[in-house]
Amino acid sequence: MFINEEFNRKVLNIRHLIEKFDVPNFECTRLFYDQNNIHPCLAVVLTNDDVGCISYTKGIKNFCNSLAIKFKQYSVSDAKSLEEIIYNLNNDDEVHGILIMYPTGYGLKDTIFMNLVSPEKDVEGLSYSYLGYLVQFEKFLDAEQLRKLVIPPTAKGILSIFKRFYIDFEDFYNQRGFYPENVENNPFELEGKRVTIINDSLAVGRSLALMLLNENAYVQICHQYTPFEKTLESVSLSDIVISAVPSGKFKIPTKYVPQNSILIDISFEGNFDYPSVFEKCYKIAPRWDLVEKGNRINDMTLNRLVSNLFYLINSKLPEEELLKMKGKI
Repeated sequence: MFINEEFNRKVLNIRHLIEKFDVPNFECTRLFYDQNNIHPCLAVVLTNDDVGCISYTKGIKNFCNSLAIKFKQYSVSDAKSLEEIIYNLNNDDEVHGILIMYPTGYGLKDTIFMNLVSPEKDVEGLSYSYLGYLVQFEKFLDAEQLRKLVIPPTAKGILSIFKRFYIDFEDFYNQRGFYPENVENNPFELEGKRVTIINDSLAVGRSLALMLLNENAYVQICHQYTPFEKTLESVSLSDIVISAVPSGKFKIPTKYVPQNSILIDISFEGNFDYPSVFEKCYKIAPRWDLVEKGNRINDMTLNRLVSNLFYLINSKLPEEELLKMKGKI
């Protein structure tokens, strides 16, 4: 690992965002649940033996344990068994949220299983109803704006990084009259920015593209059918590059990375050339093993997953209870 002063300066401080925004919010929510005898429960279904899925499941389990959230784990190996476990979990009153590990590889479209999960327990927000709300840029289930809608946690986590750092930079500017590191404008402003997303999955690329479009960014999606030279061309013209290609063979040469761009590397294998990429970017969330646990993209994803679980629980609470939680009465 090549840690130096430049590395530390350019790596996005995700831990700071979690401690500032999530920790106090989760503490208040857990206190409310304890007082009202609510016991959050998340069920995760493994559908294959992919190392990444197994590792992610383990991370979810450990994170749930740290928050006193009950965790149930299941494993299936065929479509019929998956359909049965989804049916059973939909009807299990103890379970508040269901997460299926995709892709299943069962010869059927994964959207079939996504839509079998009850919207009341769809912690990933991958059913057609939630994705439809995302297309329409709806944020709440109710007119009173007490019941938040669920959106895919990885994409939501990436968006949260930009929106939270934007708030941080604006607060800094309002207090001092200039931005951190003396940048001229807020670098985390999304409106009008050109963003290249290299991934078109529902959980990441497509849902994130919709979120960024809703923030008035200019978005280009590249995928396996995009000619490599066209992907590099888009990257070279971008303010922000978000890559999630699950292959160790895919690498973006540093010469195509724009100077002072913001980069998000979600790929387990890493999609940028390290360490040379640090010389070009302004900030980066690098490959997972280059930063310590607690400061990774996956950590933000886990926090967004739990916030989605809480949204699902809260959506069933009476309005009076939700108002109490928000401190309005």
